[in-house]
Amino acid sequence: MPNRDWSEPPGPPPGPLPDGAIPVYGNHPLPGTPGGGPPLPVVGWGPDFGGGEGYHFQHGGPPRRRRSGLALSLVLLGLVAVGVLTAALALREGDSATVAPSPGPAPGRADDSPGTQDGTGPSQDSAKIVSADAFYATGVQRSVGCRESQVALSSPAAVQTYYANLVGCLNRAWAPQVEAGQDTFTAPQVMFWSGSVQSPCTSGSPASFYCPANQTLYLQSEDDIKLWNRSADSANRAFARMWTTYTAGHEFGHHIQQLTGILSAATRLEYDAPDRETRLELSRRIELQAACLGTSFMGANKISYGITGLDLTIYRRYIEAQTGDENDRAGPRDHGARVSHQYWTALGFNTLDSSKCNTFTASASKVS
Repeated sequence: MPNRDWSEPPGPPPGPLPDGAIPVYGNHPLPGTPGGGPPLPVVGWGPDFGGGEGYHFQHGGPPRRRRSGLALSLVLLGLVAVGVLTAALALREGDSATVAPSPGPAPGRADDSPGTQDGTGPSQDSAKIVSADAFYATGVQRSVGCRESQVALSSPAAVQTYYANLVGCLNRAWAPQVEAGQDTFTAPQVMFWSGSVQSPCTSGSPASFYCPANQTLYLQSEDDIKLWNRSADSANRAFARMWTTYTAGHEFGHHIQQLTGILSAATRLEYDAPDRETRLELSRRIELQAACLGTSFMGANKISYGITGLDLTIYRRYIEAQTGDENDRAGPRDHGARVSHQYWTALGFNTLDSSKCNTFTASASKVS
């Protein structure tokens, strides 16, 4: 399947903002675009709290067992660097939405007992869950007639109203599919925040994230307001609204992974992985699946929500096509390259089918 599985919308691509720039985040133009310089090298965008390599948001779970006599039992504070906040947007280090690190294994259906020395047992069970869970057979998502909240994203209260409407729609959309997969649907808790936030998963974050330990969406308003206020130009306002919509869908995708046991099982596989590259590939599979699930909701509700015309053009060109690990010079390759992000978000938006979002059976080239 080609990376862009849809035809270009009619008309020219979105023009620059009134000051000659393009929609950006964090005062950085998008790479590979006018004013943005050449595309950046392929690296990740996970939040970095200092402490050197490997201290990015990581997925929760127990310490990995000792290997070859070396104490590799660093307790990876973990969580799914579920970043959504800025690949297409933030070039500065540490600006991505994530699943916050959990101090231990997050609640879920996967077996939480320690892995065996030969990598069998619980690891085999986890591999089966991530690749063949009944959730994948629940079919196409139906529209719930979600309508976009008609508020200007110019204040914390307005952003909260916008997100609250979206989360309500996401609850209605995903409940039937989770239950069709023989799991119990529970709505996530929602915490709206700005400035700083504490959670069971992390003591701080630069962006929105999902915490599996308490099944809570932590949705931040500051960056959404910055995007909205950058310019009154219609292209910039469309960008701000589509990015906010995408953020909520992506983070909710992690909640679906948690409810179905996929997130806990994938975390188990990360901790049993033999090397860093394997762990990073598993992280990318988690993140790209959440992106696919989020855009399935957007595609199913695109008519009632109004994702047409300029909104659709902006979404495709600046969020779907420009989001990727290339946009952070310093981070690990833990979310997926632009070409992979574009492939999975297009797949979700076009097919609306949970089975098509099975990143765990995809070839390595599709989750690069």
